[in-house]
Parts: sequence; C-alpha cells; structure tokens
Amino acid sequence: MIVQRFRRFLSARGGSLPLMTALLLVPMTILSGGAVDLIAHEKLRTELQDALDRGVLAAAALSQTQTAEQTVTNYLRKAMPNRTVLLQVTEDRTINSRKVTATATLPYTPSFLKLAGLTTLSVPATSVAQEKRQKVEMSLVLDISGSMYDNGGMVQLKPAAKAFIDTMLKTETRPVTSVSIVPFAGQVNLGQGVFDYLASGQRVDGKTDYVRRHSYSSCFEMLGTDFGAAIPAFPSRDHVPHFTYYNYNARGKQPWWCPTDDASVSYLSNDPTYLKARIDALQPFDGTGTAYGMKWAQLLLDPAMRPAVTGIAARNLAPIPAAFVGRPAAFDDTETMKFIVLMTDGQIGFQPRPASLTTNAVTNKNISANADHREIFSGQVGAQYKQICDYSKSKGITVFTIAFKISDNAVANSLAACASNASYAFRVDGLDIANAFQSIATAIQKIKLIG
Repeated sequence: MIVQRFRRFLSARGGSLPLMTALLLVPMTILSGGAVDLIAHEKLRTELQDALDRGVLAAAALSQTQTAEQTVTNYLRKAMPNRTVLLQVTEDRTINSRKVTATATLPYTPSFLKLAGLTTLSVPATSVAQEKRQKVEMSLVLDISGSMYDNGGMVQLKPAAKAFIDTMLKTETRPVTSVSIVPFAGQVNLGQGVFDYLASGQRVDGKTDYVRRHSYSSCFEMLGTDFGAAIPAFPSRDHVPHFTYYNYNARGKQPWWCPTDDASVSYLSNDPTYLKARIDALQPFDGTGTAYGMKWAQLLLDPAMRPAVTGIAARNLAPIPAAFVGRPAAFDDTETMKFIVLMTDGQIGFQPRPASLTTNAVTNKNISANADHREIFSGQVGAQYKQICDYSKSKGITVFTIAFKISDNAVANSLAACASNASYAFRVDGLDIANAFQSIATAIQKIKLIG
C-alpha cells in the first residue's frame, strides 16, 4: 500500500501554479528588489569613499591652512549636497608630518529591503592620509675656479643656484632641510674660526698647539688616504700655503689657490636669505680641486662629524640653527635623506705648492715657473675624486652632477660617473644651468616621495 502511494506521488503531474506564485511572490520581490537596493547602496558608498579620500588627502597636506575637519567637511558638502553625513576626523601633526584619519557614515533608506524589516542601512567609509617631509641634509658644491669667469659661468651660476635654494627651502620644508654650501677653487676654505677649532682637536678650552702658516686663508692639506672613509686628523694636517699659480694680476679673478674667507664654507643652514647672500659674494679664484670640494661635501654629511658641528654651533663659529646641532644624522637613519649636488665647469686640476716646504706665502707672483713650485698627488687627483664619489654613494648619499660648458667628452663622462645614476648627471651649456638645477630639485622631490 505504501509503495503504491509513493509511486503515484512520483508520477503525479498536477499542481496549483497560482498558489505557488502567491507563496513565492514576497520573497522574490525582496530578493530582486533587494538587489536594486544593494546596487544603490554600493553606488552611494563609492561616492562617499571618493569624496572622503579626496578630502583627507587635501587635509593632510602640510601646506593646508584650514583644520582637518573643515577641509574634509567642505569636500563632502561639495560632492554630496543635501546629504547628512556623520563625520569623525582626527589629526596627528608634528613638525614634519601631518596624518589625518576620517570616518564617515551616511544613512540610506532602502525601497525594497524594508519589506524584510530593514528600514535603514548604514553607508560607511574610512580614509587615512599622511604627508611627511623627510629630513634632508644637502651639500651644494660649487666650482669657483678662474675658468668660471672666463666662460661666464659665475654670472649664470649665481641666479640658478639661488633659485635652487628657494626651491629646496620652501616654508614647509625649511624646518627639516639643512644646506651646506662648499665653494671650491684649488682648495676649500673652512673659515678661520672653524679651521682653528678643528686644528685644536676641538678642545673645550679652545687652546691649541697648532701653528698656522699665515692668516690669509684657512685650508687644510689632506693625505691621499683622506679621500676615502677617513675623517682627517685635523691637528696633524698642514695648513695650505698662500699662493697663486695662474691668476696673479689676472683681470676679473682673485689670485689665490685657497680662496679667502668671503668664499668659505657655509654650514648647515636653512636660511635662504643668508645662503643666497653667500652665493652672491662668491668670486672666481685659482685652481680646480674638485676632489677637495667633494670630500668636504661628504664630511658635512658624515655622522662622525657631529661632535665638530655641535662645537662649531656652540661657539657661534657659524650660524647653525639649534634644530640641526644633532646633525649629520647616521647614514642608516631612515628618516633622513642625504644629497650632494656638484656643479663644475672643467677637468680636475693638478695640485701645485710652493717649491720650498717652508714657504708660507707667495704674494708677488705666480708660482708657475718650474723653480717656484712642486706638485703633490701627481697623477692621483682623478682617482681621489672617484674614491670620494664611490665612498659617498656607498653610504647612501645621492649624488647629482652638473657639467657646465665642458666640450671634452672624456672629461664630462669622468665627472658624470660620480652621479648616483645616469639620469642624475647633467651636461649643460649657458642658461641651461638653471634648468639643470630645477630638474635636480624635481628629482629630489620624487626621491622623497618614493622614500
């Protein structure tokens, strides 16, 4: 009996379609209409998220003058007028960063899902943005050799370098950016006060047994080993004699191999007015000691020089801001980026000195006669330049080079080899020097963003 009933059930083909339709009508309406509600909900969520993202990005800008909440609110009002958005904004700001977090909620009334008891849906969005100005330490190495007068380079260098300073030291980046200017001719003048302090071994009492050769200028001699990783032992380094090789009575040029104090190093500053005045004061001198310029550029980025920088600042030997007394930062400091920008117009020159080791100053002639001079580092100056370039790059310093009006391809290529990559080596002529500096500023900004 039971088996027969089961067979009849399986073979039955009759039924009530209207009844089935009536039973399924409500759930089918909820399912199909609910899909429409969910599509509308997602569309609204996308609009809210987009508006919130744009508002938070604008609010996180360090240059933003409005409060974070005002900025985000304005963006939401423009993107979603006549909507009531519940907004919560928090802001975390330091001297070199601004982080904004925002959460927005928008109520949505569904058309179909309310049949299932869902009278209101929440449309949520969350966004976080941060702008951070990484700390920057930079050495700007400027060729002030006599040829910079001959080819008009000094005239074109000054406005270009000053515009570069303005670009690097904008109001929002100034608190975290230090710039040292290292002018070089045959050598690099540190300024009398700094020279004497380093020569004393940085003694607290300021006393020293060091004997200066003269008071005309303040350049240290270096050993061949000083162009690598070493920090020179300054109390044991000789004082460069005062002399000229090419420029005695030369029109438009200062005669001296070691520049005088008006062309000395400018240390770790973020004052564009001061730095631009120092650039304006530059004059062409004698010789092209590119390796010396690069060595001092590297030293002013080397954390081993931090005690010296602290002492220089404490004794008011240079106008170093208090915020920079803890610099140079460690090479592996993830919050600090280090740059060298080298601008030069010629081949690295040889290094003559007065013939007698006891001669302190020659002020009445060139020492170009064979009997009047000797050469140090004969044939080594190119290798010394390469050595300090390689060491700088090995420590994570990003190097840019500008070769100005150099027609010799071999010389230009040798200078360019110092750059951190080929796109950071610029070869320019005439007014292109301004474009090169601007391109470097742009490249540095990109490096900071990637970093």
